[in-house]
Amino acid sequence: MSAFRCRAALPLLLALAAATSARAQPDAAAEPAAAGTEVAAAEPEASRDAQADALVRDYPGLDPLPLATLLLSDGHGDRAAGVLDRIDLERAARDRRFDWARYHTLRALIAQGNDDTDAAIAAFEAAIAASDAIVAARAAGERPRGEDPGFGTVDELVYLYLAQAHFNRDRHRAAIAVLERAGDRLDRLPGAWNLRAHAHWLVGDQQQAFDLLARAGALFPANTSFLRRTVFYLVEAGLFQEAARVGAAYLAQAQAGAADYLAIGTALRRSRALDEAIALLEAGRLRHPDDDGLAKALAQALLDRGRPLAAAEVLAPVAERDPSLTAEAAELFRRAGHLQRALNLNARVPETERRLKQRVGLLLQQRRYDLVAGMEEALARARLLADEDIRYALAYALFRGGRHEEAERHLAALTRADLFRKSTELRRLMAECADQRWKCA
Repeated sequence: MSAFRCRAALPLLLALAAATSARAQPDAAAEPAAAGTEVAAAEPEASRDAQADALVRDYPGLDPLPLATLLLSDGHGDRAAGVLDRIDLERAARDRRFDWARYHTLRALIAQGNDDTDAAIAAFEAAIAASDAIVAARAAGERPRGEDPGFGTVDELVYLYLAQAHFNRDRHRAAIAVLERAGDRLDRLPGAWNLRAHAHWLVGDQQQAFDLLARAGALFPANTSFLRRTVFYLVEAGLFQEAARVGAAYLAQAQAGAADYLAIGTALRRSRALDEAIALLEAGRLRHPDDDGLAKALAQALLDRGRPLAAAEVLAPVAERDPSLTAEAAELFRRAGHLQRALNLNARVPETERRLKQRVGLLLQQRRYDLVAGMEEALARARLLADEDIRYALAYALFRGGRHEEAERHLAALTRADLFRKSTELRRLMAECADQRWKCA
């Protein structure tokens, strides 16, 4: 079991260990080997592995369930499984002191650590069934293992882990059913509320999801994750004005950072709620003026709204800090019709090929054909004449400058069908100019 997976199971392992400690026999609690494991985490991995092996080998009399819990909490899932494998289950079935709920819970955590979700689900279900049997026996007046109230029952986290396992298998209704079975056991866990709400959302029960998030927000007023999730659900449901209103409340309550503004603003933009996205992103920029991500998102929203000049004004200062955005800022000014500002920015584009290509387009749009023709040598050095669009643009500029023979040389190199048709038309115009020069003056 990896360290990451062990950490994911740590809350439940700690609960198991605490229950084990409360019920430990005095002589087992004083075993020197158990004390030695306290410092194992600070030792090299090989040393820890050796100590785990020694613990299993040298103290065969230890209760296997506490031993397996200890090994599993230290990341030794395989060794914990080995301890459980050596239990005589037939004998355990006759032993009223054997804790089946704990046994199946450990099996479930081991399976979960090995990415065997189906086995984990089956083991968690078995743990709950064993726990239910103990509870029923107590209700009938029996006293399994004396008066110990914790014996044979599962920790509340078992229900949450089981629901999460179903959720990870896209069995959202099964996850909801498990959470319902848990009753109020999980009400104190914010993660359970988020999981239940999201499962309801994914099965199409949107109102129930909203209701659950509202109840959770009232139970945990300091936890803003419920309000945040509500915002994204509102966006997904197409309720953009309400999403903007709740989003503003969340951002104020959560003392949100730039990433929160960016996430909500981007969600609104992608849902085409452009006015709401722009308003929220502008508010974010006021609070975080140096965040380039917010500026880029705002520029995109403004462009989508058909406001290229406003987008260019937002992006241009960012391009001063991040030269890789200079070409985009120049393009925005071009779209807005501010060609000279676009050219000024184009001169600072760091990538030669990109700068030259963009410059050709800008100069053609300004009808400055002589300047385009003068770029022939630079385009050749950058090997951009292999781009047939660039070669045709150069041929057209040469034609407009009256340099027909040079234009024909470039037209002859074109092979693309669409450009071949354009070059045929250009040749026709050049022939007319040769016959009647006054037409091309």
